[in-house]
Amino acid sequence: ARDEPRSGDEDDDDLLCASCGHRITREVHRVVVNAQHEHRFVNPGGFDYHIGCFAVAPGCVYLGATERYFTWFSGTSWQIAACARCRIQLGWIYRGGGESFHGLILDRLRPRASRGTDGP
Repeated sequence: ARDEPRSGDEDDDDLLCASCGHRITREVHRVVVNAQHEHRFVNPGGFDYHIGCFAVAPGCVYLGATERYFTWFSGTSWQIAACARCRIQLGWIYRGGGESFHGLILDRLRPRASRGTDGP
């Protein structure tokens, strides 16, 4: 499948859970929502989030009920998206109009370290 690592090979564009290193998504899955990939929002509790939008995040599991209250994207419901390995919250999955995408908290992801780049 397109979202699985190739046999014996790690994809350089993998984005991993910053907490445990589990593969969450890939840079190639970045999408534009409301004219941009990145967004900044403040939730009702006053917490500021810097998120990026991704078409898929196969390394996530979904927790809790689906909500419509205080959605950041008009016409969508949301549900918490967490790392499938360590269960830390990584963002949300948004669903609406037969479509879905993930809004992932960018500082809770890290790129896979490039191999063979120890310097000149």
